[in-house]
Amino acid sequence: MINFIYGEIVSKEDNLLVLKSNNIGYEVVVSSLSADTLNVGDNVQLYCYLQVKEDGLALFGFTCAEEKALFKQLISVSGIGPKLAITVLSGMQPSQLAYAIVNSDTDSLRAIKGLGKKTAERIIVELREKLEIEKATFSLQSAVGGNTDEVITILKSLGISRNEATRRIKCAIDNGMKTTEQILNFAIKNY
Repeated sequence: MINFIYGEIVSKEDNLLVLKSNNIGYEVVVSSLSADTLNVGDNVQLYCYLQVKEDGLALFGFTCAEEKALFKQLISVSGIGPKLAITVLSGMQPSQLAYAIVNSDTDSLRAIKGLGKKTAERIIVELREKLEIEKATFSLQSAVGGNTDEVITILKSLGISRNEATRRIKCAIDNGMKTTEQILNFAIKNY
């Protein structure tokens, strides 16, 4: 519903900002790491997520699209709501958090205040594969100049699921394949 808001920060208290945009003041909850980089008087663009509940609305803000995407991944995990997701994002940079999840680093996640062992393990179990697929897609884009959709479409036309196609492509890249043709040949012949 609200993708982003651009405006001036008129007040800041912990991780709650008031962002003035077109003469409207929006209360926006941000991670502590983001709050540390923002100051009253700054003009900023915050990517937003609007939570609708029975007892009201809450607006969560992010300084970059990657942070918002990781937030949405976190709230997809059973038992994690927006407030806990912001707490998790307050404990680590998004890239460090993604790295910890992909590498099953429970200890790093447990170091985040408010995150217990079972919740950390659940995050890893439910998000590791999704984040590995995103990482493989990014690697593919770098390797073949952004033609990921074309390569995946070709593999899907052969009856291979998107997740399996991405996994095969990642394996091809890990084995030194560089061109689109090499990646496709490897992905088809080695399975």
